[in-house]
Formats: sequence, structure tokens, C-alpha cells
Amino acid sequence: MIAPSAATRPAFPNVSFGPFRLLEAVPWLLVAATMRVIAFAGGLIALPAIMLANIALLLAFVIVTWRMVLATDGRSGLGLLGLSQQIGMARAVLPPIFGLLVAATAVAAVTGLTGRPGEFMLGFDGIAFDQASHVGRVWSALVAALVLLMVLQVDEASKPSLLRAIRRFGDHARWLIPAVLLVAVVAVLLHPIQGYVRGWVTQMWQHSALPVALKSLLSMVFIFSFATVRLWLTVGILVFALRQSYRAQPGA
Repeated sequence: MIAPSAATRPAFPNVSFGPFRLLEAVPWLLVAATMRVIAFAGGLIALPAIMLANIALLLAFVIVTWRMVLATDGRSGLGLLGLSQQIGMARAVLPPIFGLLVAATAVAAVTGLTGRPGEFMLGFDGIAFDQASHVGRVWSALVAALVLLMVLQVDEASKPSLLRAIRRFGDHARWLIPAVLLVAVVAVLLHPIQGYVRGWVTQMWQHSALPVALKSLLSMVFIFSFATVRLWLTVGILVFALRQSYRAQPGA
């Protein structure tokens, strides 16, 4: 739970990674980035690759959420989940989220809300990876808030529910709406920086005499480095806002 903890926090085992704590989610982000590259290449492998990428991204999201909740003096047992339990949670969280993405994409296509309705399908992917437009970045920030609220339901020993997450978003809208907008602003500010580095990576591939293996390694470092920064900033902002919302409640 992210609600204010009692005077004594439950004795969850907590392994400290010291200055490397920010890197805890990197292995899963590396898997997600690798699967995205495979998926974008097309072919029969594309669908299972994108599914694996989404699961890996969610597991990275869970790790960061757990750390952020503990950092704000909240309580969470997310870090105690075994891999099978994490996969089970992914099976509960991802289908309704992707149902939401499909619905949003259809609405955007029918109404002409944006010239790129397909970017609404990338709402979950955009939590860690760059979106194509400001509309997409705002949408990914909102999706991140809903995913956070679904993941935190696991601490309440209940099956994650999108409808319950939407209701809870409404309950905490005073804090979460500004947080979503701030996450979108961060994504907007990171976009030109990432674009500049992306240009450097492209130039490296075209003109550098470095070995292909080293070029590939540098490209992957570029991808998951920005993904790590985006994910930590996104979850950190949303968790802090939700924490403040609980503190602002009468009797908190």
C-alpha cells in the first residue's frame, strides 16, 4: 500500500543495492528493448516478441514502483513476489490495459483526434520509450498512472482491476492529474535530448569504423539508458503525487 504507514513499517526483507539501485530494472528493460527491436523487424516473430517486450516492461515497472513506494515511507510487498507471481500479475494487468489502448485507438481514428491514431496503441510502450507526438506522451503518462494503480492493488491482496484503477484515479485526481501532466512535460523535455543522441548513434552506424558488435552494444545502451531514466522519473512523480494525495486526506 502507498497509504501512510504505521509508526513501525512491516519487516519486509529489503536488499540494498546502494548507488546501483537505479539499475535494478535495467535487465528487464534490456529484454524489453531487445524484443522491441526484433518486433519492429517484422515477420512471424514480431507478435511474440512484442508480447515479451510488454511483459518485461511491466516487470521493470513493478520493480521501480516497489522501490519508489518504500522510498516514500509507504508499505509494499511487490518486491517479494516470485517470478511466477509476477507473470500472473502481468496476465491480470496487461489484457485490460491493451483493451483500453485498442478502444482509445479506435476512438482517435473515428473522431480524427490526431493524425496518428496508431500512437494510442503505444501508450504502454511509451511509458519507457519515446512517443511520436505530445498527444502520445500525455496518453502514455495517463496509462502509466492507471498501470500504477492496478499494480498497487496487488498489495491489497486483490486481483488488479482497470475499472477500480479508474475509480481510484478519480478519487485522487486533484494530485494525479497534475502528476500526469508533469510526466508528459518531462517526456517532452527528454525528446530533443534523446533525438540528439539518436542522431549521434545513427552517424556512428553510417560513418564509424567501430566493429559492428560494439556499435550494437552502444545502440542498446542508448535505448535502455533513456528507458531507465523515463521509467524512474515517471513512476517517481506518480508515486509521490499519490502519496501526497493520501497525506492530504482528513485523518491521515
